[in-house]
Amino acid sequence: MALIPEQILDDIQARADIVDVISRYVPLKRAGRHYKAVCPFHKERTPSFHVNTDKQIFHCFGCGVGGNVFSFLMQQERLTFPEAVRQVAEQVGVPVPDQGDASRSGERDRLLEILAKASQYYERMLASPSTGRPARDYLRTRGVAERTRETFHLGYAPSGGDHLLQAAKRSRIPQELLEQTGLILRGKRGLVDRFRGRLLFPIQDPRGRVLGFGGRSLAGQDPKYLNSPETSVYSKGRQLFGLLQAKDAIVKAKLAIVVEGYFDCALLWQAGFPQTVSPLGTAFTPDQARLLARYTDRVVLAFDADAAGEAAALRGLDVLVEQGMQVTVAQLPAGVDPDEFVQAHGAPALQGLIDRSLGLIEFLTACAAKRYNLRHPDDKVRAAQSVLATIARVPNAMLRAEYVRLLADRLNVNAQAMAQELEKIRLHASSSPPRGPAAPPRAGSSTNGTAAAAPVQRRTGGQSAEQLFTALVLDQPARWDTLQGEIVLEDITDRRYRRILDVICELRAQGRAQPTPAQVISRLRDDEAGALVSDLVGVAQAEPGQDEALRKCVQRLRRDALQRQREQVREQIRVAQELGSEDEYKRLLIMTTTIDKQYQQLVKNTVPAGKEG
Repeated sequence: MALIPEQILDDIQARADIVDVISRYVPLKRAGRHYKAVCPFHKERTPSFHVNTDKQIFHCFGCGVGGNVFSFLMQQERLTFPEAVRQVAEQVGVPVPDQGDASRSGERDRLLEILAKASQYYERMLASPSTGRPARDYLRTRGVAERTRETFHLGYAPSGGDHLLQAAKRSRIPQELLEQTGLILRGKRGLVDRFRGRLLFPIQDPRGRVLGFGGRSLAGQDPKYLNSPETSVYSKGRQLFGLLQAKDAIVKAKLAIVVEGYFDCALLWQAGFPQTVSPLGTAFTPDQARLLARYTDRVVLAFDADAAGEAAALRGLDVLVEQGMQVTVAQLPAGVDPDEFVQAHGAPALQGLIDRSLGLIEFLTACAAKRYNLRHPDDKVRAAQSVLATIARVPNAMLRAEYVRLLADRLNVNAQAMAQELEKIRLHASSSPPRGPAAPPRAGSSTNGTAAAAPVQRRTGGQSAEQLFTALVLDQPARWDTLQGEIVLEDITDRRYRRILDVICELRAQGRAQPTPAQVISRLRDDEAGALVSDLVGVAQAEPGQDEALRKCVQRLRRDALQRQREQVREQIRVAQELGSEDEYKRLLIMTTTIDKQYQQLVKNTVPAGKEG
């Protein structure tokens, strides 16, 4: 996705009120000029979550999370930065071009609108006393309750050739757009409905937008399941069925259950497992893994206990562990799928299977034992190599080492030899072309994207000079101009603070005389930076004598910079002596004398800017 132009970001932020957005999720109470609440990102009794209306930022003094209006949605809804921007943009009426093409963006919105209307039409057909009876009868035989039907917005496409097409004509929906949604197709006798005589499962993204449909045959026609084709708004490898209904439960449980089918997902939700999702009739993909990783890093695979289900579990394991996720596999009885099991044995029995689900090494060695004779040395090696192929995908080196130890114990193979074989596999994989873009951070991580940032740790007893200096410049960006010649960015050694100051300089160079903290956060585009910036705003506001504090910070930063310069020159002098370079040695001696004088003068004039701890 192309970067969203900065001018559009600023326009959205200018129109959006962070209080309006956050109050939709958290009950805010006025506290003077600002607002406070119980933090939605960690458990607490006393409100420590504050919303600064002047700066248009939020910060929790309990867990350290913070940022602007986009940061809040990224963490609350597990959105990427572009998704959060577009959601706010829709709310405030600012158009955001899709990959730089406004016409394509408008067409996409129109297709989504048509898909939403089609879903409503199919729901009405299912609810119709006469038309929807075959589908309702089938749902009763499958044990689907009305509440579940309504929650997942199930629908029915009547038998016949053009019911949806005629309904679209009555609503004056252009046929060419309807065709682009994949809901109609060209047959031998013209345009016809794609879905006919099928129970329909709308496929929604985490924002609730209908992207496509999965249709289950009711009259025995092939295929049993028919899915929407790939379109400009729908790619089945990038979505998960049921995620809209499951996302909050996944975050709360810190666990996702992945099943194979639509009915498995809906009926497990009905049975009290709301954290259940399903891929869309395909092998689990890296995009689906990255999407799920926004909400949790723990997954239980509950696939059918047959050869196809085992193969799907193995493919899913490879993809999920490559994203750094902790994966276990529930062992269902042979010939029984999850929805049959829960209806026959009840929710407690299914919970027991989930609790006893096999870990990575247990499941992989069990699968290998079915394919290889582990009493035969050659087969034992092949079995080990098949498991190592999955272990090689684990990004954490310590976890890989632990898996190798466990596998070596289970197969009674030398662990050192196995570790060497693993490195060969990894070396071969690293020389292959990359599989795709890097994954966004998992839920609970503190970088870019989708989860509450780690608390910002302040130094006990005060702030460092770099922290306080950055906070004061952030509070009044014009201060940077007054310091030209005294401080340069290279004097800031902490990359986090240098990055913030660099953004402030860029914004001022672009003509923004007073860039706001909210604008700085948007340029940085990650949760850790948002939390840091919101914390720095608090640091500046808590400083009573800002001008004097700034002067002391500059003195300390210059002194530290000279100290680093002295050490560098002394190392250069040592090298010159070793090489016998007399001219270079004399030049460096003169330089170090000048630096020493400057340093001593600064030491006399410097008053520490806070305790350094």
